[in-house]
Amino acid sequence: MSSQKDSVEFRKFLKEKILEYLLPALIFGSTFWISEPESLDLRFKFRGEVPADPRIVLIDIDDESSALRPPWNLAELEKLLLPILECKPAAVGIDLKFYGDTPNFVGDLQAFVDSLARFSVPIVLTVAFADSQYREVKLQSIPPNISFGSVTLLDTYYPESDHVVRRAQLFNGKNREGRPVYAFALQLLAAAKGIDPMQSLAELAASGLSGSPQEYHLINYANNYRHAYQKRLHQAGQLVDKFTSMQARELLEQDHAPEWRARLAKQIHDSTIVLVGATYEKNAPTEDWFRIPLSWDEKISGVVAHANILNWLLRRSFISEPDVLRTLFIILGLIILSWLVIHFVEFKWATLILVGVFLMYGMVTFLLFARWEIWLPLIWPMRLVIYFVLGLFVFEKIILEYFPWRKGRVRWLLPYSKPSFSGQGRRRR
Repeated sequence: MSSQKDSVEFRKFLKEKILEYLLPALIFGSTFWISEPESLDLRFKFRGEVPADPRIVLIDIDDESSALRPPWNLAELEKLLLPILECKPAAVGIDLKFYGDTPNFVGDLQAFVDSLARFSVPIVLTVAFADSQYREVKLQSIPPNISFGSVTLLDTYYPESDHVVRRAQLFNGKNREGRPVYAFALQLLAAAKGIDPMQSLAELAASGLSGSPQEYHLINYANNYRHAYQKRLHQAGQLVDKFTSMQARELLEQDHAPEWRARLAKQIHDSTIVLVGATYEKNAPTEDWFRIPLSWDEKISGVVAHANILNWLLRRSFISEPDVLRTLFIILGLIILSWLVIHFVEFKWATLILVGVFLMYGMVTFLLFARWEIWLPLIWPMRLVIYFVLGLFVFEKIILEYFPWRKGRVRWLLPYSKPSFSGQGRRRR
């Protein structure tokens, strides 16, 4: 009988220790693993993924398109664009860096531009120049259907750019003012519609975009290849596409038989907007930029970002409607979590109120995002509260272990009514 009682007491003691040490360790450790993008990922569970607009087609210069590498061979690039332009798409955007500290192409830029102009397809090119060079680089003439698109909203728009090739910074997530870059997608959409880019900009403002960095990340996140996050594929042939895409090497290496041209014509037609760009990372060409999970500090391929923004502009929505059932399940989960915290951890009322306020804040952030797309930071407030409570827990252990005679003076700082996670005090009462 005594051994059975000892066994019960041991199991009770073991349960107390597990709850006392393992639970705080798990909570504390989770704050290192969970980051703001992961919390955003959780909030996106409220909504389904917005499908890509079928009018967008990406031409993917990936890490196996060996014929196209900086410095860009304009003859090869023209060969790449030729079958596309023959399909007469609504517009073509070429997001390549033609200038850096030195010219980044091989061939005659004027002849290249003139060759593209003969198809009468609106074409927007991004051109990046070094600070000391862009004023010196000019073309003799720029055909009316060719424009050099800006990737920043800082540049003044030139309706007549016959003698001006403007400086256009490469897309890097933000421009000098720390604001997102919408301009290239706007100019491309304007070219497809045959309207002035300033009209597209007015439409953007009317649609309610504020232009904040957080908003840019929401657009990219919602339209990004997030479903490839866990797979992290590194083989070019296994690219998980959201948008309709074609490999550049296919356009360069095919014999362009009638069957192939018929298939191409089904993908590219007069309502299609084609985006051409490099998706490999310059410093690590084996890893495709399509597959890098988006975070607050990572740069993603410019052509992917432009496609995401263009998708938003075409669909006028970057997040699908919230799933009511998922919302209810997550709210129920938060309520259960709150109950577990209150049941297993005998907080004092002050600490309990603090934890309760945080749980309520977490629930509000989910609901605001689910219903009104209002984004509030979640992780750093969570870390602040958890570190504070666990810090008080450590403080209590130190006081009880080494300075028990001072417990009375600092009792108001101790977070728990009893130094136990098992709820012993509640059962004794």
